[in-house]
Amino acid sequence: MKPDFNNMNKEELRQYVITHQEDKEAFYIYVDRLKSHPSTQVYSNTLSPQEIDQAVTNHLKEKQK
Repeated sequence: MKPDFNNMNKEELRQYVITHQEDKEAFYIYVDRLKSHPSTQVYSNTLSPQEIDQAVTNHLKEKQK
């Protein structure tokens, strides 16, 4: 019996996909979840050094919450 992928958090689903590489359904659910909750923030390459510093500081503060 397969686990309920909808009740797994991202890390649990990731571990399942790694250990069950033949399970295409789990893989596609994992990829869909990653795409729906991107963790990468893209910034303009025209930011000043001060703006970059502020962006990094804000990111680190958010990560600590």
